[in-house]
Amino acid sequence: MSRPSTPVTPAPAPTAPTVAEAAVDELARAGVRHVFGFPGETSLPLYVALQQRPEVDHVLARCPRCAGYMAEAYARISGRVGVCDAPGGIGSPWTTPALLEARNSSTPLVFLASGMARRKEDRWATGEVDQQALFGPVTKKTVRLAGAERTREEVAGALSSAATPRTGPVLLEFPADSLDRPVDDGPGPAPASWGCAYPQVRAHPDPARVTAVADAVRDARRTVVVAGGGVHLSGAVDALRALSRETGLPVATTLNGKGAVDEDDVRSLGVTGAKGLEAANRYVHEADCVIVLGSKLGDKSSDGYSWPEPHQTLVNVSDDAAELVRGARGGIVVQSDVRAFCEALLRELDGFHYTGPAVHRTEPRWDTGLSDTLCRMLTDALPEDGILVADASVSSGWAGAAVRLRGGTRRLLTPRGTGSLGYALPAAIGASVARPGARVVALGGDGGLSMAMHEMETAARLGLPLVYFLLNNERLGLIDRHATDLLGGDPVSSSFTSVDWQSVAASFGWRSHRVTDTDALKSTWDDIFAPADGQVRPTLVECVVPATETAPDFLLTLKRN
Repeated sequence: MSRPSTPVTPAPAPTAPTVAEAAVDELARAGVRHVFGFPGETSLPLYVALQQRPEVDHVLARCPRCAGYMAEAYARISGRVGVCDAPGGIGSPWTTPALLEARNSSTPLVFLASGMARRKEDRWATGEVDQQALFGPVTKKTVRLAGAERTREEVAGALSSAATPRTGPVLLEFPADSLDRPVDDGPGPAPASWGCAYPQVRAHPDPARVTAVADAVRDARRTVVVAGGGVHLSGAVDALRALSRETGLPVATTLNGKGAVDEDDVRSLGVTGAKGLEAANRYVHEADCVIVLGSKLGDKSSDGYSWPEPHQTLVNVSDDAAELVRGARGGIVVQSDVRAFCEALLRELDGFHYTGPAVHRTEPRWDTGLSDTLCRMLTDALPEDGILVADASVSSGWAGAAVRLRGGTRRLLTPRGTGSLGYALPAAIGASVARPGARVVALGGDGGLSMAMHEMETAARLGLPLVYFLLNNERLGLIDRHATDLLGGDPVSSSFTSVDWQSVAASFGWRSHRVTDTDALKSTWDDIFAPADGQVRPTLVECVVPATETAPDFLLTLKRN
C-alpha cells in the first residue's frame, strides 16, 4: 500500500530589489564606502537599504549643508567620489552651498536627493520645487530617474560623470514614490561600472604643444610654475615634485594647490595670490614664462586678475577645454591631464636646469601675535599625513601664508570655491573619515563655527580626535576691517555678545582649552595633542585674539588699496 506523497512547498520566488536597494547595491559595487547625509520621510527607503549593506557606512550629519561639506572634503582626501544625500522639500536646497563649492573647486560628488512624487507634481505639495532647475547652475549634471528599470544605469552614470574631467557634482533625483518600487533587472548584463576613483579618464598632451612649452622655458629668463588644485585632483603631486627637482623650476601654488610641493624645498615660493605671500606674488609678476597647472585663474589665485601681463608667456594646462579659452588669455594652451603633462614635460626638458633668479623668502610683515605663533607651531605639529582644514576669510589667510606644509602628503582644505564660512568643522569630519588615524586640525573663527557648531555632536559621536583652533575675536573680523579701513565706516558686527565656548564644547562632549597669549598656548600645546586622560575625543582650543589683529591676506588687501 503506497503512502501519500508529501506535498513539496515551492521555494519562495526571489524578491526583486527596490529602487533604493538597487541604488545602494550599485554604490557598493562601485566601491563607495561612505555616504554622508541627513534624512527625511521621503528619503527613508535609502536609509533602510543602507542598513542592509554594512560595507557602505552612512555618516549621519546634523544638517544637509554640512553633510555636503563632509562629502566634498572626503572626496578631496580619499581620491574617491564623495556621496551625500538629503530629502526633497527644504532639505535638498539646504545642500546648495556644498554643491556650489564642489562645482567651483571641481570636486567629484554625487548628490542623492528624493524629489517630488510623480502623483503630486504641480499640485502644490509641501516643499515642491523643480530640483532639476534649482541645481542646474551649481552642478555639472542633473538627472531625474525616469523609470525604476534604469536605477543601476543612472547611479553608475552619475558616479562616472562626477569622476570624469572636468570633475564636479552630479545630482541624481529619485521621485519619492519610486524608491520603494521593485526593479526588474531583467536577463541582461549589469551596467558597466568604472568604480568611484577619479579621474577616470586621463587626456595626454599633444607632443607638439609639450615641445613648444619646453622651448618657451629654455628661452625664458625667469620661469615659474603655478600649481592649482588640479594638481591634487589629478594625483600629480609626485610628478610635479619630480619635474621641479630635476629641472630646478620654482613652484608657487594657489591656495587650493597648497601641499603640492614641500614648502621647505628651496624651489618652493609658497602660496601666490590674495591668500598668499608678497614674495611669491612678486616672483610671478616678474616672470616672463608662467606655467599654470590645473587652476581656473580666479580673482584670488591671479592676485585680482593682475596677471598674466602682456610681457608674459602664459602656459595654461587643464583637462577642461572651456578653461583654456576662458578670458581669451592667449599663450600656449595644453589640454591635458596635469600628471600626464608634468611627466611629458620632464622628458622633453631632459638635461635642462633652470638658471633663473633664486627663490628668496622674506620675513612676514603681518601681526606676529597669537595667530602667527599658532601657525608656526602647526607647521611643526602636522605629521607626514596631516590635514589642515581652514574656514574662509581670515582663517584661510593665515593658513595660506603662515603655515608651511612640509614633506609628504600633508594637505590644506579650504572652501576656495565659494569662500563659505561654516566649512571647516564638517570638512574636518569628512577628512577624518577619509584618512582614519591622520592628525586633522581645523582653523576657524567664531563667525564660522557659529554656523556649524551643531556638527560638534557628530564629531563626538564618531569619536574623532580632531582639533579645532578657534580664533575668537567675537565678531566678523575681516568684514569689520573692510568696513572701517577701506570704506571709512563703523564696524558692523561689534555688538555680538560673548559666547562661552568652553561650555559649548563641554555640552557636546568635547575637551577644551582657552588661551589668551602665546605663553598660554605653548604651555598647553602638549596636552592638546597628547591629553593626559588618554581619551579619544575632539578638542576645541579657543584662542582669544584682538579685533585689531591684521591677518596676512588683509595686509595684502591694504597694500592694493
